[in-house]
Amino acid sequence: MRPITLQRLQVFCAVYENDSISAAARSLRLSQPTVSRHLRDFEAALGLSLFVLDKGRVMPTAEADAIYGESRFLFDGVTRLENRIEALRQGEGQTLSLMTVNMLTPHFVPRAVAHALEALPGLAMTLDVGTLAQQLAALRAGQVDLCIVAGRVQAEDVRLERLGQGRLRLLVPPGSPLAGPGPVPVEDLSGVTLLGSTLRGPVGKVLAQALAGHDVDFSAQVTVNSLSLVPPLCQALETASLADEFTIHFQNTSGFEVLDLAPEVIFDIYAMTLGPVQAGSAARIFLREVRRLLADWEAGDRPAPG
Repeated sequence: MRPITLQRLQVFCAVYENDSISAAARSLRLSQPTVSRHLRDFEAALGLSLFVLDKGRVMPTAEADAIYGESRFLFDGVTRLENRIEALRQGEGQTLSLMTVNMLTPHFVPRAVAHALEALPGLAMTLDVGTLAQQLAALRAGQVDLCIVAGRVQAEDVRLERLGQGRLRLLVPPGSPLAGPGPVPVEDLSGVTLLGSTLRGPVGKVLAQALAGHDVDFSAQVTVNSLSLVPPLCQALETASLADEFTIHFQNTSGFEVLDLAPEVIFDIYAMTLGPVQAGSAARIFLREVRRLLADWEAGDRPAPG
């Protein structure tokens, strides 16, 4: 039997400080017989007499004085350890740096950030928006811990974890030949003037992959890299554009029609890291919330635009 345990020391110190077994029991929220038993076991294990009865009071012996003096250093260390553990639970000392595609910035990323900070109030976060090339470069350089990407990623040195999915939809001005009840066959886009999206951006990449098996060639006088420019440019130029459903939902204030495509153009959304994301980490808490929000969206639970 180990003579010294934290529980026995705790009971011993409580009796020493209160000069009473009953008072020690109340302070520890234990029964008086339980405190007495722990104290007897401690004395037996040490082979020392720690307390004597004097007119109904429990008086410490010289040996108890010596042990109590040394035990305070131990309890100070335990208290510091408990405080450190609580700080870790609060996220103090933890940092999370992430970069995301633009399409998730109006709703998903801010909500997931708020959730992570609520779970870990001491967490420090750094956020940025970037293309896939920018995200890969930042991840490989150690500048970010986590990236959120859309569409397929061809890179052998990264880990991908699927979080959900999105769709490309067609934003159409009133009076356009494409206007009317959808969905719009992708072949009908051939020869139509649309806003263009380069392969640097997720929409351009997803669109190129989706149209690879179709004979579709639409013209683009204006090409954009930032999704946030699509709705206002469509309105100013009175032209149609393909964009992700998230950007259209939150930024289409022009009254343009939003039409589905046939077949649907669906793309996956991934978390991209260099290594595994540990359970209970800030990154895992953040990703779990992004996944939940995307699942809610897919189920039709969507916030109002604006």
